[in-house]
Amino acid sequence: MGNSPNRRVKTTDTLFKIIATLQSMDGASLAELTNELEFAKSTIHGHLATLESNEYVVRIDNVYELSLKFLEHGMFVKNNRPITRVGNPILEDLADETGEVAWLIVEEHGKAVYLDKTMGEKAVQTHASVGGRARLHHLATGKLILAYLSDERVEEIIDRHGLPELTPHTITDRDELQAELKRIRDDGIALNDKETIDGLRAIGAPVLGENTIHGAICVSGPANRLTTKRCHDEIKPLLLEATNELELKLQYPQN
Repeated sequence: MGNSPNRRVKTTDTLFKIIATLQSMDGASLAELTNELEFAKSTIHGHLATLESNEYVVRIDNVYELSLKFLEHGMFVKNNRPITRVGNPILEDLADETGEVAWLIVEEHGKAVYLDKTMGEKAVQTHASVGGRARLHHLATGKLILAYLSDERVEEIIDRHGLPELTPHTITDRDELQAELKRIRDDGIALNDKETIDGLRAIGAPVLGENTIHGAICVSGPANRLTTKRCHDEIKPLLLEATNELELKLQYPQN
């Protein structure tokens, strides 16, 4: 029982909840954290003191904020992924050619992780940011990842994260999603047709390996500019060229 992979450490759970709350509140005082969380003030203070002594938070006028030490960890994890190192120049070319924003997305713990992006000349900034996470079912890249996972894994992800509605266009039905995933496997590309934000459209293609999917690349922009016709006629060939190049570079890395 002591070696169970599901065994949780309560104090560690508490620590991570404090960290997550500091991030969501963009910094907070001890009193504000005590009002926000269900833990005793002394417990929160002890964790904050530990974080501060290890340089993971900074305190300015009694307001605690996450420190740049988290950036060190984040940049290490991001840059340690071969797909990031190889993919960034390819993303830059894609953004330049389309004028829109190009994203590289991978899956972790059943969610999409925004691993990298580049902005074209006409790119529009949205809520998404590098390092952010989102459910898979409403993203072009997310649906691509689901399309190339096993049915069992897809069901596990749906059971864990659900299929919540973000806009009236979001797929929220399992059978409808499975039909969409089959279409994606047949077409080799996926659309996010205003499923995440009303007025935003994206087209994506998978980055495949032998019996696996490394991630996916997409181009996104305002729906009135990124029409379905433009997606298929102009951007799809560029995406397929980009993903093919990335697949080859991952398969045959340069020394």
